[in-house]
Amino acid sequence: MMENMKINQLPSKTWNWLKMNETAVSGISVSGAHEGNLEIPEGIKKTVCPAGLPDRFKDVAGGMGSDMDMLVKESSAGAVLLSADSDVSGEPARIRFAYGAFEHSLNTFGILAKEGSNMTVIMDMAAERSVDPERTGSPSPVGENPAAVSQSEHTGLSAVQTKLILEKDAKVTLVQIIRNKNAKTVLNDIGAKVADGAKLSVIHLFLGGDRVYNGCKAELIGKKSNFTADIAYTVADDCVLDMNYVALHEGKKSVSEIRTDGVLHENARKLFRGTIDFKKGAAGAVGNEKEDVLLLDDDVVNQTIPLILCAEEDVEGNHGATIGKLD
Repeated sequence: MMENMKINQLPSKTWNWLKMNETAVSGISVSGAHEGNLEIPEGIKKTVCPAGLPDRFKDVAGGMGSDMDMLVKESSAGAVLLSADSDVSGEPARIRFAYGAFEHSLNTFGILAKEGSNMTVIMDMAAERSVDPERTGSPSPVGENPAAVSQSEHTGLSAVQTKLILEKDAKVTLVQIIRNKNAKTVLNDIGAKVADGAKLSVIHLFLGGDRVYNGCKAELIGKKSNFTADIAYTVADDCVLDMNYVALHEGKKSVSEIRTDGVLHENARKLFRGTIDFKKGAAGAVGNEKEDVLLLDDDVVNQTIPLILCAEEDVEGNHGATIGKLD
């Protein structure tokens, strides 16, 4: 059990009184891995790793931070590695979860795209259709930190960590659909290293879960490496969605694009952190991020913090947010 976890930390802190620098959760416990249904097409190799992912994945940092890595280590749940060395984009690998209302599970995946390969992985994180437990959570008062909640107050936990390595000119599309209403707490963590000419595309669709925490970090270490994130969400019924996306530019002429669209209603709370971090030496890099939010009720709380960090002069960074409501 992790008594206290700090996740989704901003790479550079802003004003503390905003309570947006990081998220605090406590009492997180897992009891093993969830038995998901894996459909692996020909061309993608599946390897079960009882002791965790290979050593080359250890320095791949996830968007949720080091405390999530510690939770994975303490769980001793093992990992599954998917690798490809050719173009297998025609038939995706599918991983389906059907979470029960009271399980506390954690799964770890590694994705290795070798030089010149192309692969698609779809993860559908859903609840069992036959189970519809009563809600036990309650909204936090306006003005309090919506992220500081105890998992023990709710029923069920689903956690997934995915780490990716894209070698030169490789392409990976990762699609994650989170619609797990059985899990009162959802932890979803992604970390990636993207080499020369490689392209990573992440597609996120958030449709359910009482308290959903999502972190995604892509290190663009190669020349002309590319990262795109397309995020869509709907949050309602007193639920919370807490997100942290980081595009770290180290390679020359690297490109990132973070696009977010969502709807908030029925006392929903949402926090979006989007960071474009230009490191020294990333000359010619370009980063863009944009969010559009539609507010359907007066009692929703929306927090958005677009952040651009720059240690290199020859770069281009843009960010913007549009927040509106129906007349």
